[in-house]
Amino acid sequence: MAAGEPVSTSGQAARISVVALVGPTCTGKTALACRLAEALGGEIVACDSRTIYRHMDIGTAKPSPAEQAGIRHHMLDLADPDETYTVAQYSEQAARAIAGAAGRGRLPIVVGGTGFYARALLQGLDIPPVPPDDELRAALNRLAESDGNPALHARLAAIDPLAASRIAPNDRFRVIRALEVSTVTGRPFSQWQRRVEPPYRTVWLGLTYGNRISLNQAIAARFRQQMADGLLAEVSALLERYGPCRAIMNTVNYKELVPYLAGQEDLSYAESQCLRHTCQLARRQLIWFRANPAINWLACDELTAGDIKERALTIISGQISGL
Repeated sequence: MAAGEPVSTSGQAARISVVALVGPTCTGKTALACRLAEALGGEIVACDSRTIYRHMDIGTAKPSPAEQAGIRHHMLDLADPDETYTVAQYSEQAARAIAGAAGRGRLPIVVGGTGFYARALLQGLDIPPVPPDDELRAALNRLAESDGNPALHARLAAIDPLAASRIAPNDRFRVIRALEVSTVTGRPFSQWQRRVEPPYRTVWLGLTYGNRISLNQAIAARFRQQMADGLLAEVSALLERYGPCRAIMNTVNYKELVPYLAGQEDLSYAESQCLRHTCQLARRQLIWFRANPAINWLACDELTAGDIKERALTIISGQISGL
């Protein structure tokens, strides 16, 4: 597709065509997205709940300046780690990025491993436009601190049993968000989470590993490189600047290193926890995306990078006309 030409669809001109490249962490999504963007005249829209934060670069495997050079990237570095950023904010801003890319005749390529963001943006999940209520959140956090997370979860169950059944009792942030939305809107949180018609014509691609051991080995190799690149110094600087805020304490490769930097654990244990939790994250991401039957899966341990690119281009051109 030449730059400046409109992205067309067959019989669905009202909807923008989008490529979604998803899958578990450490499968090479960023590299493939850059190759596809170069080949198709695309712009990349990040779909990651952690690369939205400034200064969290190494541990989140944020696209490097070299990877971003020459390819327009969106939805990176939007908030400081001590700020609250919601999926509703993401959906609104990412939708504008997609519209802007399409308006410039570029193919929007949504890339990342945060399944809930992808679902909200691309699959028509209605997200309540409720901004954070700091006073209410503080009160609910005090309740959880005094009576425990189960007490907070019980409060949610009393007003929205369906939402409570979907959220783990110890997932305090999501419980508080559900209570916040229910309180502010006067409607149960679960009633807001309904599907509407998907806003885009999406070509779904997924990167994975056919062999789980190979994925774990790739995760270990990347983590060693992240440590060599200065991950410890990055975490230390973030703690000094922002303290142990939620974004840091809920992000793999950051939360595990905090006890070491505080002198509470040795480094080898902290590193083992980073690897363990990253592997667990990859499994959760794969389970989430496997539920989407529209995804065309490509195994990065069974194909060369060149083969993956060519197969991806074939899939895309078969579903989007004018490429």
